[in-house]
Amino acid sequence: MVKKGLVTMALFCSMSTITLASSDSKKSDEKIRDGKTVYAQSCAVCHSRAFIPEALQLGSKEDWEELIEEGQQFPTAHGWVGTRKMPRHGGDPKITLDEFINAVAFMANKAGANWNESDKLDSEIYEEILEEIQKRIQRNELYDKIGKKY
Repeated sequence: MVKKGLVTMALFCSMSTITLASSDSKKSDEKIRDGKTVYAQSCAVCHSRAFIPEALQLGSKEDWEELIEEGQQFPTAHGWVGTRKMPRHGGDPKITLDEFINAVAFMANKAGANWNESDKLDSEIYEEILEEIQKRIQRNELYDKIGKKY
């Protein structure tokens, strides 16, 4: 049973890495939408004052303050995987990781951050985002197994 679980976990991690790599490879194949465009097309429905008041609001320094202090990699990775009421990939099944990075940077910058979009992002921060995504995926899978909410 333990062996099967380890094999399943290894396969899951491999598939997650492949998924991340393939979403990254879209960078060269397709035009990556900038943060403002992604926000307007995918994020505004929840992150505008009109729809979900509990969601972080565009331009609200108070809402974004703690996340900005954490650094770009953590809120980006956690949002990509899904956290609290936010669905994975922000609820947009077609969004790429780079576009998600752009949208989070756009929203955080409107609240006073100085974060870069994916095309100008330091490679070390990009790697930290990928690592944090993997950690969150593994944690969420464990939480799902034991019935804990995340």
